[in-house]
Amino acid sequence: MSEPAPDIFEEDQLLAQTARMDFAFARHVQQKALATEDTAELSDLARAYTRLTRSLRQTLALLSKLRADRAKTEREAPRRSAQDLHEQAIDERTAQVQDAVERVISAAADGDEALHTDWCHRFDREVDDWNEKPDWIVDDVDTVIRRVCKALGLPDDYAQRWRDLPAPTFFPDPEPSTPEDVAAANAAARAFTAGLHATAPDLTPARPSKPPWRPSG
Repeated sequence: MSEPAPDIFEEDQLLAQTARMDFAFARHVQQKALATEDTAELSDLARAYTRLTRSLRQTLALLSKLRADRAKTEREAPRRSAQDLHEQAIDERTAQVQDAVERVISAAADGDEALHTDWCHRFDREVDDWNEKPDWIVDDVDTVIRRVCKALGLPDDYAQRWRDLPAPTFFPDPEPSTPEDVAAANAAARAFTAGLHATAPDLTPARPSKPPWRPSG
């Protein structure tokens, strides 16, 4: 079975052709330098030969670098592909675990929005540490879900039957993660409250008008 033909790259061809022309010109200059006996002409030819050989070396070095970089990229491609697949598996498992845990949280909170919010925020804070461990994608999904629910203090009986639990209907806002986020959230809340006050109807009872003044007597 014959081997596949190697890939041919235009930049390689151009550089190789340039190198061949540099070499041919340098050899021509060398031959003229060897044939002349004129000192001034020999000096000019020597300088030209030096420039040509320098250009030839630079062209060959660039060609070699392009080929080396291409070979390195080809070697690293399978490694990057494996890394991408690993990250994809982590993302898919995280999404599945989050869906299950949110169902368990909703059932355990039983309408208590403050408790529901606290559990969701705790999950958000911890999940990035959990999904970096090998067992996150090695263990089966039910084992991971029960382990996460136990860490959050959620009932294990809910965790075991998460597939039968309804999807949540309450979705808390993300927890502010930095002082800047907290300040922005507070500012947004103040702006929203101010807007409500500005558009709310004036419910203050109207004061009765005074009767017209009449002179006595």
